[in-house]
Amino acid sequence: MHDATNTSDETPKGRPRDPSRDEAIIDAALDLLVRDGYDRLSMEAVAALAGVGKATVYRRWSNKAELVIDSMATVKPVIDSIDSGSFDGDVDLIVAASCSPPNQRLLQIMASICSALPREPELLAAFRSRFTEPRIEAITAILQRARRRGELGQDVDIDMAASIVPSLMLQRVLMTGQPAGRAYAEKVVGSVLLPVLGLPPRPSSPTPHGETP
Repeated sequence: MHDATNTSDETPKGRPRDPSRDEAIIDAALDLLVRDGYDRLSMEAVAALAGVGKATVYRRWSNKAELVIDSMATVKPVIDSIDSGSFDGDVDLIVAASCSPPNQRLLQIMASICSALPREPELLAAFRSRFTEPRIEAITAILQRARRRGELGQDVDIDMAASIVPSLMLQRVLMTGQPAGRAYAEKVVGSVLLPVLGLPPRPSSPTPHGETP
């Protein structure tokens, strides 16, 4: 990070940085990522939406990759706290978490970054460590507990199965531009994940009128 040449909006040297500006900038960056995508994101647009000068943004982050990486770190995973005590209960919670508003927001942010991952190694590393790996690790832990309780067979490929829900939920956003609703989450879990685990499929609930399938 470096100081920008235009310091008209800078905090004078020796004065503590205002955390509220950091929050406003990060919120603006995430909103613009979802709206415009990574490729169209600009530091100038972030500054304008956050209501700060460009120098304030550049003082904290030297480029948009740094800003996006730090912004990603503020997005909390949704599935990490699931543990109902039974696999059936955990499945219900996975479905609910997968289509919850926080997870839909997370999926939109993930989708907005995907186009840049092949050419931005640091962004790819942050994407994996912040988004992909925690989601898969959380579901892996759920499946491992189910196996220890005798609810899953020893021959189940847990590593492969754990990636199914996160992958298909993200693919839905990439293909349609919209986060998946509960009906789609139920189909992914009931028609894909459970059979892969050697369990009977679950029927999906009817999609309520007006809800995203």
